[in-house]
Amino acid sequence: MFGPSASQGYDRSSIMYAPDGRIIQTEYAREAMRRGSIAVGLRSNAGVVLAGKLNAVDLDFPNSKISEIDEHISAIFSGYAADGRVVIQKARVEAAIHKLTYDESIDLKNLATTLADYTHQFTVQGGLRPLGIGVLIGGVDEHDNAPHVYFLNPGGAFTETRAKAIGEGDAKAMKFLKEKNDEKNIDDLNMEELIKLAQETVNHVTEEDLSNDEIEVWSMEIS
Repeated sequence: MFGPSASQGYDRSSIMYAPDGRIIQTEYAREAMRRGSIAVGLRSNAGVVLAGKLNAVDLDFPNSKISEIDEHISAIFSGYAADGRVVIQKARVEAAIHKLTYDESIDLKNLATTLADYTHQFTVQGGLRPLGIGVLIGGVDEHDNAPHVYFLNPGGAFTETRAKAIGEGDAKAMKFLKEKNDEKNIDDLNMEELIKLAQETVNHVTEEDLSNDEIEVWSMEIS
């Protein structure tokens, strides 16, 4: 799957480079992210939406995919649930510390940078493994009253995006979103259209007509 270099032991440590310059354990972590259930983050000039498919096993109630960080930021992840729980808790702690220290809510880029630095530590220290998750952080910044979505990958890099899908079927979802953006620029969608597009994307990937109880949605509109 990853070529002969992996079989030669270059995947045994997250701090070991393969001869072709890859950190193979980080690639494994990205694969773990892709095996999680689909998660979508969208932003337009009207606001921001996060959405994902809820999975229930046997008779268990499904765990929520979307987690509130503070009153204006939420996050959704795809990949290993335990790794996601740790990053979500880290985000909440950082948001609370910022609020107590500066008496204002943390801005999304600051939070994304902090979480990226935290995630990156798992790729440069021996005895650790990269976190097997991708995270979408969405919200409306109080500083500029603007919507933002940031994607954090297992390697510790982050990017700001207007539309991003992670998890199982992410390539199919991104193709669908690009086609929809060609029809009508995502930036121009109102909140109702943005929510509908997020739900359509999840349905398109799963190839199911999921009920509202099977798709979790969080949205925030610019005030």
